[in-house]
Amino acid sequence: MLQKTVNLYPAIGIPGQQVAFNQAVYTPHNYLSDGTVACGTFAFAKAATSSTTAVQFPIASAKGAAGDKVVGLVERTFTASLPSYDEGTDIYPEGAELTIAERGDYYIVAPAAATVGQSVLCDPTTGNITFGAAGAANDTGWVVRTAGAKDDTIIISNHGLSITPAAASGN
Repeated sequence: MLQKTVNLYPAIGIPGQQVAFNQAVYTPHNYLSDGTVACGTFAFAKAATSSTTAVQFPIASAKGAAGDKVVGLVERTFTASLPSYDEGTDIYPEGAELTIAERGDYYIVAPAAATVGQSVLCDPTTGNITFGAAGAANDTGWVVRTAGAKDDTIIISNHGLSITPAAASGN
């Protein structure tokens, strides 16, 4: 069968995709993946163990240590290559450049039922996202903007000054 349509843009609602383009604020440092970071999840700064380049880039990981703050939300970029070793993977391979947003409106897949206004929480020891009250432990500063059930695509936003992002390690 021949293809009948060609879309110019990706489907709306892919995890890690901006809701409104060109409104995000990104980290001031370029991070490289440690091989565990996925699109539409939060990343934590990790100490670089070695450098094969003249510049030592900070490393981002899907997990941190207890008490760590998120660096930001990993944006899905369409300029980077995501080799598909496992079908359906959204994980950036080790050494891949990451675009990490500190502010903006993004789509994520809800890991549980979400209500508008809930804070987005992320446990640094597991990388798991949950929802709860503002100011709760592991509050990321991001807020649920569209309600949804578990596994629905929802919008989360961060336009406030309620969170201090983690500093890049190794700089």
